[in-house]
Amino acid sequence: MQRDQDAGRAALRRAPAERQFGPTVGGFIERRSRRGWRFAGSPRGAGGFCCYRGEFRLAIYLGLASVAHAWDWHPGDGCRWAELPVPKTGQTGFTLLPPERTGICFTNRLSEEAAANNRILQNGSGVALGDVDGDGRCDLFFCSLEGTNALYRNLGNWRFEDITVASGLAVPIPQATGAVFADVDGDGDLDLLVNSIGGGTRLFLNDGHGHFTEAPEAGLRREFGATSMALADIDGDGTLDLYVTTYRTTSYKDRPPGVKVQARLVDGRMVVTPADRFIPLFRKGGAIMVGEKGEPDFLYRNDGQGHFSPVSWTDGTFRDEAGQPLQAPPKEWGLSVMFRDLNGDGAPDIYVCNDFLNSRDEVWINDGTGRFRAIDRQALRNMSMSSMSVDFADINRDGHDDFFVADMLSR
Repeated sequence: MQRDQDAGRAALRRAPAERQFGPTVGGFIERRSRRGWRFAGSPRGAGGFCCYRGEFRLAIYLGLASVAHAWDWHPGDGCRWAELPVPKTGQTGFTLLPPERTGICFTNRLSEEAAANNRILQNGSGVALGDVDGDGRCDLFFCSLEGTNALYRNLGNWRFEDITVASGLAVPIPQATGAVFADVDGDGDLDLLVNSIGGGTRLFLNDGHGHFTEAPEAGLRREFGATSMALADIDGDGTLDLYVTTYRTTSYKDRPPGVKVQARLVDGRMVVTPADRFIPLFRKGGAIMVGEKGEPDFLYRNDGQGHFSPVSWTDGTFRDEAGQPLQAPPKEWGLSVMFRDLNGDGAPDIYVCNDFLNSRDEVWINDGTGRFRAIDRQALRNMSMSSMSVDFADINRDGHDDFFVADMLSR
């Protein structure tokens, strides 16, 4: 596998490969295949948002090395690439570009009232990056919690124009969380997927010129508290399949209204009802501490035309550590997900970041046909208890991908 020698390249066109790795919500540059790199989305909290009293304001940072650099493009196998400039002298770093310079005037507002009524909204929203109109420049899509999502066209030289209305994306998507650009119908342009709290996942197809039309019959669930997404060809059929993490649609400090929770000991074992929503955590004195379960994630197979079919959790596609089919869908608190080949067999495996003590991270190993088995817990002996995001890279240059999990508190 090429690693170090490709680390300074950025491809704007997809390279052919036997197995596709698509963009991921949460990463800025994502390797799509063993022979190329591509720009991907960085939704859900990836740098670029500064929080000021319930508002998330966009901050654009310009790398000093690229201010006056003319890109020297080279042809590649199905792509073009350019060396990333590294300063030979002086300081490296970034310069903040104000809205007056970029033309980007976007604020992701979250009112105190909305945050108080639903704390899940404080998880924030994300950004997707991609060339939507085929002009070779990276455009920007911003998710909004209480306003309208926005699409900005890149004019070059760090100038952008708002084309939200002209692109057909000025549609209501309340409480949007994550977004990603990906060619899901195989026509050569980047389509758009958007997640939202309570609205699930929505697909907008690109006509190749930067105009989008929603595909309501795409087969995606339009409910649940969808957060992040990742795409990859899980079964080797040449199409990008989709994994969607979910959290919950609402949160409550105590018990949800109208729900009666009972916790008791049965033959020395803690039992909580309703069992499909709550789980016993531990005993404290004479009381049983109870935790709420999250929502089930979704894995979708793509037919190549942008129509998705949900994969069952209990038909044998997913198996536990012992190799037995799951008996019920896991109900975790999903925040982030990434496809990556963890065992070197060429098939994309899955790492899911889950929030809270009672919701462990999940690692699913692909057998190469799109069937997954939970990783042996002895293979991952330390794990975050409140994972926010994950990313992979060969940190120590030994030819194997390492990974870093971000928690909400440093240790």
